[in-house]
Parts: sequence; C-alpha cells; structure tokens
Amino acid sequence: MKGRRSGKAAEARSVAGTSEMSGGGVEDPRLVKQVRELRRLVPSRREPCCEFGELFEDAASHIEDLQVQVKLMRMLLEKLSED
Repeated sequence: MKGRRSGKAAEARSVAGTSEMSGGGVEDPRLVKQVRELRRLVPSRREPCCEFGELFEDAASHIEDLQVQVKLMRMLLEKLSED
C-alpha cells in the first residue's frame, strides 16, 4: 500500500507509540501486538502515522468509510433484487 513501511522502522514506530500511551513505562506485549495489528489494518492518511490520536482518528474515519460502503452495497442489492 502507498505510504506503508515495513520492517524495523514500523516496529520502532509501533513500540514508540505504545510507550507514548503508557507514559514511557513498561510496555505490555499484548498492547504492542494490538497496536501493531491496528496499524496494519487501518490505512493511514498520514506518513508516518506515529501518534495514537492520529491512529485512532484514521481508524474512526476508516470505519465510517466502511459503513458507507456497506450501506451503498445494501442499496444496490435491494435495487437489483427488485428487477
């Protein structure tokens, strides 16, 4: 995907973002894994997506976009089923 990086740079951003949320304390490996997965699933509109706030804004926007797509597909399905 455009703007996506992988490897050690992405890992460093993921861990840095987790430290940011926990106030620089010890990182929970489960949280690090979940944040990494969220970053993988959500297309970022910024480069790089480092801040948690930005990540959650992108996730919320992506969810809204998906909801619109589902609504549109349902409307098309209803329209095509009428014929």
